Amino acid sequence: MRLIFCKLGSKSVNFIESNFIQSNVIATNECKQNLQAHLAKRKTIIDFEALGRTLAYSPFMPRLEREDCKRVSPNPPKKAIRFEIQGDFDEVAFLEVASEAEQKGYNDMFLLDLRMRYVKHDINEVNLALESISLLRRHSTLPIIYADLFVDEYQILEAALFGADNVLIPCALHSGKSLSVLLQFARRLGFEPFVEVCDKDELKRAIFSGASMLFIPKDSFEALLSLVPNSQIIATNHHNDYGVDVQIYESGVHFISF
Repeated sequence: MRLIFCKLGSKSVNFIESNFIQSNVIATNECKQNLQAHLAKRKTIIDFEALGRTLAYSPFMPRLEREDCKRVSPNPPKKAIRFEIQGDFDEVAFLEVASEAEQKGYNDMFLLDLRMRYVKHDINEVNLALESISLLRRHSTLPIIYADLFVDEYQILEAALFGADNVLIPCALHSGKSLSVLLQFARRLGFEPFVEVCDKDELKRAIFSGASMLFIPKDSFEALLSLVPNSQIIATNHHNDYGVDVQIYESGVHFISF
């Protein structure tokens, strides 16, 4: 694994190729059941219509356009630093690492990965993890991409409400029709989503569903890169930057319940 050593203030932080676990690995049957239980619980607290009305009063508007992600030759790819967040995370430490990275110019955007919060069933921790988005949004000028196991329009509304600038949707959890519906809904809220694709079938399904920005995990990158149309924006956590618009690196720290 290639290491990128960065000095942040008085501390050394290792930025490495992101260990972004493919969503089809995370999304076990138990995880999917937890996800549906969490969604059902959240909808009893505030339903879809009420959540939509709340969005009208949100101070946050998406700041990330598709062109902002496009690599401009001869410049290197844009850099996104990934944080994995679960539950009652350490807000101070999280902001400290993120702020120092931004101030030193090590990244162009953030990727907040909240997918692992469904591995265990705790509705309170799920809601706390969402607050990491709005917390970072209030303290950073850089755009935030929010990765989750998106299966419902309700989650896209939450993403907008909490201040995400874009979302990363896993193709593995969708048929072509359901992915197309979710993409269209996301665009109505100002997002142009990244879609995670891990094999040829998912790549084909994503493209035919209208995806224009793809995330290809490093284990699938070499097999899929040559099959991607030139019109697509490509993000990856692979070390090879050929044909890549956005490279995702690990923050070196994860924020989980303590």
